Amino acid sequence: MPSATFSESVVIDADPAVVWDQLQEPGTWESLGPVQKVWDPVSEDGVLTGFKWSTDIGGKVYEGTGKALSHQRPDRYELMLDTSEMSGTITADLTPANPGGTEAVVAIELRSKGLLSSMFFPAIKNAIGSGFPEQVTTMGAKIGSSAA
Repeated sequence: MPSATFSESVVIDADPAVVWDQLQEPGTWESLGPVQKVWDPVSEDGVLTGFKWSTDIGGKVYEGTGKALSHQRPDRYELMLDTSEMSGTITADLTPANPGGTEAVVAIELRSKGLLSSMFFPAIKNAIGSGFPEQVTTMGAKIGSSAA
């Protein structure tokens, strides 16, 4: 099945622990990669462990789940995304950046799961790939303004 990986970095004007805490807010993940809407978040001990999400591809809405695969405060947070047609991961690796900020490297890896998504995967890949740098920049600005 076809797959694609994209990675982008952004410097956020907040320390890594603050950025990590903001990654635990469900709304942070909206508009990143295929995730357009997030609801029904589940948190445990301050960690976003799961949520439901949806995306609209070609006028058809697909719903899926997001689940925390690994998390290490304040360095790393990894989510598994799953729908009937696609699955993948989003990873945020956080490192201190001078002065007092955080460099966040956000990577997304997507895989097609079904015949339909395999046929449309080139278009999905192009859409996500072309928008991902701006989405990561917007996510960083949103986190930075929330942390202020």
